[in-house]
Amino acid sequence: MTYLKNILPFLLIIMLISACENKTTEQQEEVVTDEIPEEVKIEKALYDDVMDVHDEMMPKMENMMSIKGQLKEKVDLLKEEAAQSQLVLEIEAAIQSLETADEAMMNWMRQFDPETDSLSHEEIVEYYTLQKKKMDSVKVIMVEAIESASAKLEEL
Repeated sequence: MTYLKNILPFLLIIMLISACENKTTEQQEEVVTDEIPEEVKIEKALYDDVMDVHDEMMPKMENMMSIKGQLKEKVDLLKEEAAQSQLVLEIEAAIQSLETADEAMMNWMRQFDPETDSLSHEEIVEYYTLQKKKMDSVKVIMVEAIESASAKLEEL
């Protein structure tokens, strides 16, 4: 019990200091945000828009590869049985669409260069606007491939 009596004031002081530090940090963040030029805010918002789509689609890459693997197993079984050549062609088309979607994402990631230090504000806005359009196209390709391949897998 004596131990608690000795440590309690010490803990209260630490909590008080922590509370004061947090408030100071919050106030500093407000000041820093207010000091950011409007052009930089616009550029960051555009960059964030691009990355939001990218970050939404990246987890779907694993799903695409899983579906692709399952479809390949089905194709291999059908080829062994020498059965349903039309179905094999349909499954192979679904696999190809998944591979195309995967390659679209990989190509976009290879060409994307967020280092814009040497560009003017207008060039940065143009670059991120174009990248957003490209990423939106990749998203469409991926979503369509996943939906189509998933539907084919469910048929089997």
